Amino acid sequence: MQTCIGNTVRTNLAGQRCVSNAPHPNVRPTFRICRSAAVASAVQTTPEDKWLARTVKDVATPPSLAGLREQANSAIATLRMPSTRNEDYRFTDITPLLRTDVQLAPAGAPVSPEVLQRHSLPGAAAVAVLVDGRLRPELSRGLGRGAAGEGAYVGPLEGAPQEVAEQLGCLSGPRGGPFATLNSGLAAEVVVVAVRPGVALGGPVFVLHLASGSSSSSSSSSTSAPASAPRVLLHAGAASSVELVQEFAQLEGAPAAAEPAPASSSDATAAAAAGTAAAAADGVSASPSASPSASPASAPPRYLCTSVAEVLLEEGASVRHAYVQRESSAAFHFHGSLVRQAARSEYRLTEAAVGGGLARHDLTILQAGPETRTDLSHFLLCGPHQLHDLHSRLQLDHRGGQASQLHKCIVSHASGRGVFDGNVKVNRGAQQTDAGQLSRNLLLVPLATVNVKPNLQIVADDVKCTHGCAVSDLRDEELFYFRARGISAEAARQALVFSFGSEVVQRVGHPELQQRVQADVAATLGRLEG
Repeated sequence: MQTCIGNTVRTNLAGQRCVSNAPHPNVRPTFRICRSAAVASAVQTTPEDKWLARTVKDVATPPSLAGLREQANSAIATLRMPSTRNEDYRFTDITPLLRTDVQLAPAGAPVSPEVLQRHSLPGAAAVAVLVDGRLRPELSRGLGRGAAGEGAYVGPLEGAPQEVAEQLGCLSGPRGGPFATLNSGLAAEVVVVAVRPGVALGGPVFVLHLASGSSSSSSSSSTSAPASAPRVLLHAGAASSVELVQEFAQLEGAPAAAEPAPASSSDATAAAAAGTAAAAADGVSASPSASPSASPASAPPRYLCTSVAEVLLEEGASVRHAYVQRESSAAFHFHGSLVRQAARSEYRLTEAAVGGGLARHDLTILQAGPETRTDLSHFLLCGPHQLHDLHSRLQLDHRGGQASQLHKCIVSHASGRGVFDGNVKVNRGAQQTDAGQLSRNLLLVPLATVNVKPNLQIVADDVKCTHGCAVSDLRDEELFYFRARGISAEAARQALVFSFGSEVVQRVGHPELQQRVQADVAATLGRLEG
């Protein structure tokens, strides 16, 4: 036990009373100078610390982000990157990322009109296109005050209403995880969606995130990856209504990555030994990579996207939020959604995650007023060498709250893994709460893995709360129904799998976006193991 006294540290026996100048006969007191957190962070000793310090080094800070960057630097001074020893990351090993040399992607990647057409969303009130985390006004439309509708603002932080801009970081600071903090330290720009009280937008606000995978370095290897840190701040005024659609996708025509780390332990050790000098100096041990193994000619681009969306709902506001993740199958994708709901507000989230080699979504929602409603729907598809992790935290503190969560996950390959940790906490003041949680998981091949932990923490006594979990393969009687009508076994399995996920995908609400997701699902299931 070490006790700090002034600027020194005194060592004492645990459980013993500390008496000045009267040391325990079996313990020799030792003294050393206490270092502040900022000073201590300068002496990095672990591989995780070295990776974090190297990643955030020499990042430019725009004047509008000075406060956010200061908040991030203060947190990074004592931040430790998680490992499988941490409960929240027990099934998600980020070692492949920690042995990767990450640098911010350069600005100005070319985007053709054909690419924008393939990622269009008809009927959108405003379209904000971000390439490698930077807003591209020449590719966007409906930006500025009133352009998306009377009483609405969509655009960069510099032109946002001051009272909204001041809310930046109010959720990610106290409630965000390590990757939300990393985003605060790397973000080059923030897209703000602000809707005044009583205003209902006629169409969705579409935020398209494109990752080019291009690096500022002249050479690339399996131990390097460009990074982007897109960020969105949405503020819905009292009694307002807005729909936010976020799509994350690979920029077609992006440069292919070098061959990813092999999946076997022995090959991974050899690849780590041949890594860059920076990664070797970190001493990160090799482990099986979540990225797919492919030939260099066909390998998809490898990059890091760490994104954050802060959503603030005032009293009586309504927000529909669609989050579609279609990244490269070799990408690292970490997304944080942080939501605060005032009284009688309604928040509906629909998630479809089909891309990324190592992908995680941290969802944190606080019902900060009575009679609030939260509706969550998630669909995750894990193909070859893909890991999808969903961690959700929903806290109810007030009377009459309603919450519903549906999680669906398909694992179609023996090397795929799905992770779900959903926590719904009903505190003592949340009487007459109605909360339900259901997780359904489909394992299509032997050795496919899913780790599921749905849980309800109930302190109130006048509530209606349910939760459930199911893990299974396709039922024989369902397949027989198709086979008896002359449909092949493969076509039957495809139809049943599509119907399993379509319940959530259809809630996205936009046919063009649904078709893009379904095309990705079909491509993944086309590699279905027999």
